[in-house]
Amino acid sequence: MIRPRVEIYRTESYEGGPVRDILRSYFTREDFYGKKVLLKPNMLQAHEPGRNVTTHPVVVKAVAEIVMELGGECAIGDSPSGWGRKNALEAAGKTGLLKVAEEMGIKFEIFDGSPTRQVKIKGGTVYREISLPENYLKYDTVINLPKLKTHSLTVFTLGVKNMMGVVPGLAKSIFHKRAPHPEKFACAIADLYSVVKPDFTVMDAIEAMEGDGPVNGRTRKINRIFCSAETNALDAVVEKMCGADPLSVPITREVYERGLGKINNIDIIRHYKENDREFDGFRVPLVPRLGRFIPRFALGMFSPLLDRYPRVERQNCTYCRKCAEICPVDAVSFSERIPEFNLKKCIRCFCCGERCPESAIAEKKRLLAAIFD
Repeated sequence: MIRPRVEIYRTESYEGGPVRDILRSYFTREDFYGKKVLLKPNMLQAHEPGRNVTTHPVVVKAVAEIVMELGGECAIGDSPSGWGRKNALEAAGKTGLLKVAEEMGIKFEIFDGSPTRQVKIKGGTVYREISLPENYLKYDTVINLPKLKTHSLTVFTLGVKNMMGVVPGLAKSIFHKRAPHPEKFACAIADLYSVVKPDFTVMDAIEAMEGDGPVNGRTRKINRIFCSAETNALDAVVEKMCGADPLSVPITREVYERGLGKINNIDIIRHYKENDREFDGFRVPLVPRLGRFIPRFALGMFSPLLDRYPRVERQNCTYCRKCAEICPVDAVSFSERIPEFNLKKCIRCFCCGERCPESAIAEKKRLLAAIFD
C-alpha cells in the first residue's frame, strides 16, 4: 500500500520569488502537460491579502505560472460567501486574485450562476446528490489552495473544508441548516469531498490565522508551505504540528473513517532543517482546547457557560444587511438599522460573521469561555 506523502517547505516571506522556486521543485511536467487545470483558492470574502482571511495572491500566481510553464491551461475559480457575479468579482478584486488572473491572461471562473449538474454521492449521509457547477466539472486537474486558519465551528478550515467553495453562493449556507452541529456538518463536508477530491493541495501557511477564525482570528507567522496529493493527510500533518489530535477535528476524523483520506503512516518530507517551534502555542478555538483535559460529558454540562454567539460591533456596521442574506435559519432581523440576533434560532455557524465585509460581527463568549480564553 502506497503511503501518503506530505512535503513541507520553509520561506520567510511572500516577496522576492521564493514561493515560485519552492513550488517549481514540487511539480513535474507530467502533472499538467496538455491538461485544463483549475486553481481553487480560499476566497471567503472581500478582504485584502494582509488580513490573512484568504489565500495570498503570490501563492496563487506562483502556481499559475508553473502550470503554464509545464504545458497546462490554467484558470482560477471559487465561490465566496454570498451570491452573484457582482459579489464574486468584488471578492476576487479585493483579495488580489482577479489581478492575478488579469496579469496572467487566464480565466477567472465564477461558480455562482453557472449551469449545474446533479452528481450522485455514494454513501452520503447528509447529501445523496448535490448540484455542482459545470465550469468546475470541466477541468481535468484541480489544485486546492487553502489557507491555514482556525474555525470556531470546525476547529480548523484547511484543505478538505476549502473544497466547500465549489458549492455556489448561498447554497453553502444550506449545509449549515441541514447539518447545524459540528459532527453532522463534518458528515456533510465529507459527502461533498467524496465527489470533489482535488488532485493536489498546496497550503498557504506562510502567514496563518489562529484563535477565533476564520475571519476574526489573529495572524500567526508560520513560514511554511505544505504540498500533497492527499488532502486529508496534509490536514492531519498540519493539525498535529499545531498541537491538535486529528481525531479531535470532526472533518478530518469523518473523512478518515469513511476511507476517503489517511491520517497515519504518512511520509513527511521537510525541505529545511527540522525545527518547527514556530507552531508552539498555536491557539485553536476554546472548546477543542478544553477537550484535551475535560471529558466530553463534562463539557456538555457546562456548554451554556461556554457558549459563543454573534454580536454586532455598532461602530463598524454599514447596515448592508448581508448577514441576514446569508443566515440559514433566519435568525437575523432589523428592528433598527443594525442587525439583531435571535439566539434561540441561531445555530452558531457564524455565517453572518464570514459574510460581513466590515468584520462588524464579532464572536462573543459566555462567562466560562471568557475566563478560559
